[in-house]
Amino acid sequence: MNKTATEWMIEPLRRYAQFTGRARRAEFWWFFLFGLLVSVVATIVDHLLGTARSSGTGLVGALVSLGLIIPQVAVAVRRLHDIDRTGWWFALPPALAIPVGVLAYLAIATGGGTAVAVGIVAITVFAVAVLLVVWQCTRGTEGANRFGPDPFADTMVY
Repeated sequence: MNKTATEWMIEPLRRYAQFTGRARRAEFWWFFLFGLLVSVVATIVDHLLGTARSSGTGLVGALVSLGLIIPQVAVAVRRLHDIDRTGWWFALPPALAIPVGVLAYLAIATGGGTAVAVGIVAITVFAVAVLLVVWQCTRGTEGANRFGPDPFADTMVY
């Protein structure tokens, strides 16, 4: 099952909202690249059509983002499954927003200033982002795990 880069880019679209099973690193990272390239093209189209806002995103970019968000989350969850982690880890950044926001508010309200609040937010977001990127780069568990069979099982041995 040696897929081309294009096939890896399209695979998450075929499994659009499938949050079960496992995804190989190639599937995750090639789809990440695909999403990045499509977003860049959408931004260029927005500028050419004059629909871009000051933030850089326009109508085409918003539609692309809406269309890709479900397969992006689904492939990220399946990728976490491949390393035998629950997909709920992907919900960690939004879940951290509330306590981080409260801490930032308290820092500002108690005179800690915005620098402390920004520092708290930046360190927390950075730490979580690094953790998730490391996990997305980690080789999947060998053999079947609680989320399904090894996606490498039929193609190659570790």
